Amino acid sequence: METKKQNFIEKYLDTNQKKIVAGCLAGVLVIGAAGAVILNNNGSKNLVLTSNEVDAELGQKVSTNVADYLDANKVDNLDKIIKDTKEKDNLKYVTVTNKDENGNVVSKEEKDYPKVGNYEINFTYGKEKATVKVTVKDTTKPEIKAPESIDIIQYTDLSTFNFSELLEATDYSDVMDWKIDTSKVDVNTIGNYDLKVSIQDKYRNKASKKLKVNVVEAPTVDDGEVAVTEVVTDENGNKKTVVTKKINSEVSSNDAVASSSPVSNKGTVKNDATNTKPASNSGTSTPASSSSSSSSSNSNTNTSNNGGNSSNNTSKPSAHTHNYNIPITKTVHHDAETKTVHHDAVVENKPVYDSHYVCKVCGYDAGKDGNAIGDHSAETGHSYTVIDVQTGTKQVTVREAYDETVVVRQAYDETVTTGYKCSCGAVK
Repeated sequence: METKKQNFIEKYLDTNQKKIVAGCLAGVLVIGAAGAVILNNNGSKNLVLTSNEVDAELGQKVSTNVADYLDANKVDNLDKIIKDTKEKDNLKYVTVTNKDENGNVVSKEEKDYPKVGNYEINFTYGKEKATVKVTVKDTTKPEIKAPESIDIIQYTDLSTFNFSELLEATDYSDVMDWKIDTSKVDVNTIGNYDLKVSIQDKYRNKASKKLKVNVVEAPTVDDGEVAVTEVVTDENGNKKTVVTKKINSEVSSNDAVASSSPVSNKGTVKNDATNTKPASNSGTSTPASSSSSSSSSNSNTNTSNNGGNSSNNTSKPSAHTHNYNIPITKTVHHDAETKTVHHDAVVENKPVYDSHYVCKVCGYDAGKDGNAIGDHSAETGHSYTVIDVQTGTKQVTVREAYDETVVVRQAYDETVTTGYKCSCGAVK
């Protein structure tokens, strides 16, 4: 601007007078014979923006109010410009389809934040025009809500276990299937194991979470009953598993029925996923920080001068909306669960033998004293011998009775969510 002024002065003033007259300029330059030519040294654009670019995250509102973009320190008549500026944009907003439990569409709801994409917001004030380029991206990974630990009955086939009943993903974008890494879980051996769940949205933002899996002994069942792992919702709306038994007619499709023998583990399984859209948006986007060159990006717009006082305020600050998505947790220790099993003594009947005098020919048994064997031998001419003959039985204890302590569930630590807080520190 200063160069243009200097060229203008040099054109109409001779070289000798140039510095003198130029030093006397006070906003108006008067040329004698040629008449009056007025130049406003404070001449400026009206649509001077803090920036002509806005980067927004999916879920953020994008303001279309010129007041949020004007650089109030560089324009005059701010209130008039805000009032008389016209706005036009090509923003396309997210629409959420609500379905009933049967999958039928019941309503469609347009959200107040735009879809991922590139847009323009055009402002017009008189003959002046200014354009703000808006870029909406999704770089935020889904939020996973899942129990810290779950109980599963021994010999449960994890490839058919309905993990999606326990898991919840919150994301502004649609999500893919759950991936369940069960490679470290030995469902055939009672104990505690790590299980990893992961999910990503359509823009490949991936989130993962580790759960503790407690493989426990199946409850004793009667005829017509089976041991099942059931997913239930507690009074706080949290999902958890319950190890129980049911009669065959009461078993639902969501119950995991345990086998009575070892099963194979396939490593990684997939489960269908549905994602919950956040109830509120994540704030309002603001223009990117600008430098003194920001006004030059609109150099092709017309300029005019409007008198008045300049405001010291820049774009309006966005009101903070609490997003209570950070869990507040504590660790709860659970002792091992045991039961006492009594084993009765084991008793067997053992034979009792005595030495008897027995005839070798006819088998005559003369008893253990053998008093009559001589007469028998003399009469028959038979010979005899002494052998062991079973004379009865007696009970012998093979194993004494004893009590055995059996571990039903190993001791473990559980992380319990006691509430939620916002990133600003507010607690709900």
